[in-house]
Amino acid sequence: MRSDRAGDVEGALIPATWRRGVVAVVGLGKSGVAATRLLAREGVPVYASDASDHPYGAEALAALQSLDGVALDVGRHDLARIRSAAAVIVSPGVPPEAPPLAAAREARVPILSEIDLGFRALAAAGTHGIAITGTNGKTTTTALVAHLLRGAGLRAEAAGNIGRPLADIALSGDRYQWLAIEVSSFQLHDSPHFAPEIGIVTNLAPDHLDRYPTVEAYYADKQLLFRNARAGDVWVLNGDEPPVLDLAGQAPGRRVLFALRRRADGWYDASARRLHLGDDALLARDELRLLGDHNVANALAAALAVREAGVTPDRRGDRGDGSAVRVDARRPAQRRAVHPPGAAAGAAVPPRDCLRRVG
Repeated sequence: MRSDRAGDVEGALIPATWRRGVVAVVGLGKSGVAATRLLAREGVPVYASDASDHPYGAEALAALQSLDGVALDVGRHDLARIRSAAAVIVSPGVPPEAPPLAAAREARVPILSEIDLGFRALAAAGTHGIAITGTNGKTTTTALVAHLLRGAGLRAEAAGNIGRPLADIALSGDRYQWLAIEVSSFQLHDSPHFAPEIGIVTNLAPDHLDRYPTVEAYYADKQLLFRNARAGDVWVLNGDEPPVLDLAGQAPGRRVLFALRRRADGWYDASARRLHLGDDALLARDELRLLGDHNVANALAAALAVREAGVTPDRRGDRGDGSAVRVDARRPAQRRAVHPPGAAAGAAVPPRDCLRRVG
C-alpha cells in the first residue's frame, strides 16, 4: 500500500508555506496548465514541468511563460527543484511511480492532486459537488449526473477526469451550482481536502494492479472518498456488491442504494423491464438509450444522486429533450453550505433523450 498520502491539513486555500517557497506542478496537460494559472493568480511562485516536448497547446504554454513567478520546463523535470518544493500539484495523467513524484515522496514533499486544489477554491465559493468513483462506469455516470442537473435548469458541469479541470472552473469565475466530478483512485489518494456532499460508488473489482501491490491497497484508495465524510452527506452505493457497502464502513452520512437484483432505493424490475426510484416507476428499459445492464445501474445511480441534490423525476416535467426532471421545492437544489475541511478526453456523453421518463 502506498504510504505517502498527504495529511488531512486544515487551512486556507493557499498555505503560507507555499507563498514563501515554490510549488511544483507536474504535468502540463489541461489540468496542469489550469493549476499553474490558479496558483500564479494567488501569488504563489510555481515551477511547472512536463516530460513531453509537446504536452499541450503552444499558446497555453506561451501564456504560462509570460506569468510572473512561473518557471517552465518542457521536455524534462528538474528533480532537485521538485525535491525542494513546498508542495507538488500532480495532473491526472501522471502515474504515481513517475520519477518527479518518486523524488517528491523521497523528500517528503506533500503531493496534492489538481482536483484537490480546484475543489478547495470552488467549495469556498459555494459550489456543490457530486463525486463519482468506482472501477467501471464512472465516466457514463458522471455525464448522466451533469445531464440531469442541467435538464432541471440548474447550472451544472461535468468535471474532474472528464469535462473541465476544477482549477480551470475556479479560474474562469463560472458560477456553477453543482459539479459532477469523476475521480480515480489515484486522485483520491492525493486529495486530502476533497469533501463532496454526495458521492457515488458504481462498483468495485480488482484493477490497476500494475500500480498497486494488492487489491486491498487499490480499495483503500477508493475508500478515501469517505475520509472527510460528514453527517449531512449522502452516499449512493451499489447494493448488489458487498465490497462497495463495506467500503463505506462506518463513515458518517446517509446510504442510498441502487440494485439490479433486488428492491432498493433505486432498482430494476427485470420482469416488467422498468427502472424504479422506490415505489415510483422512473422509465422503461427500452427508453434508456444505453446498452447493457451496467448502464441500467449507472442510470439508477445518477437518478438517485440528482434526487438527493434536489431534482426529482416528474411525469409532468418532460421538457421534450429527455430530461423529465424538475427541481423539488421540498429539497432545495443547494442543500447546504459547503465547508471544505481545511481530465481525460473521451467522455461518454449520453444522448439527450437517454432518460426519457415513462408517462
